[in-house]
Order: sequence, then structure tokens, then C-alpha cells
Amino acid sequence: EQFTEFLNQEKCVNLSNILYSWRVENPISRVLGESNILYIGQTSKSFYKRYSGTKAFEIEVRFFKIFYQHVMKLYGPISIEIIQTDNPKKAECEALSVYFNNHLEPPPLNRAIPQLPDNT
Repeated sequence: EQFTEFLNQEKCVNLSNILYSWRVENPISRVLGESNILYIGQTSKSFYKRYSGTKAFEIEVRFFKIFYQHVMKLYGPISIEIIQTDNPKKAECEALSVYFNNHLEPPPLNRAIPQLPDNT
């Protein structure tokens, strides 16, 4: 319900070419240090179009019951930060690279650190 309300906010509907991160209030221990970032992602569409009415939204709802509720009990509320950028793929690669360099692993919900093609 709160996620649906968030999706309908003006910035989620109107901003495209975005880098976004799912965050918790209290930091999570990592291999090196701590971080409040759960996931770093990007889309050339809006956040609303990325999740609303898609399989991704259904997956997030199912995952909420398994993962997010547990995370919120341990680390507090989840927030989503959205940043508009000229090149979302490049911004995501850079953000994940910085995260990896700081913590020696990707964020908990990211599976890998994507590589940019040489021409970007």
C-alpha cells in the first residue's frame, strides 16, 4: 500500500533517466564497514513505469512478505532515493563501483557489478 502511494508521487511519475537506491534507516554490516543501501538500480523510464503494473511490481510485493518485512524489523523503515541523470546505466555502474570499493561486495539485493561498454 505504501509502495503504491510512493509510486504515485510526482517525482516517481514524471522523472525519467534515473538512478535509484532502496535504503534502510539503520546501517547493515558489510564485509567492510556498514551501509544503509539495499539496492542500487537505474531505468531510462520513470520509477512509476519501472514498477507499476509490471511483473517487477508483483515480484516486489511477494518479496516484501519474505524479505522487506524482516529487514524493516532489524534495520528500520525503507526509503527510496531517486536521482535524475543523463546516463542512468553509467551512473549505476559508477555507484555500484563506489559501493564495491567501499564494502568489498555489492549491495545485498544487487547480484553483480555491471560493466559499461567502452563507448559510454
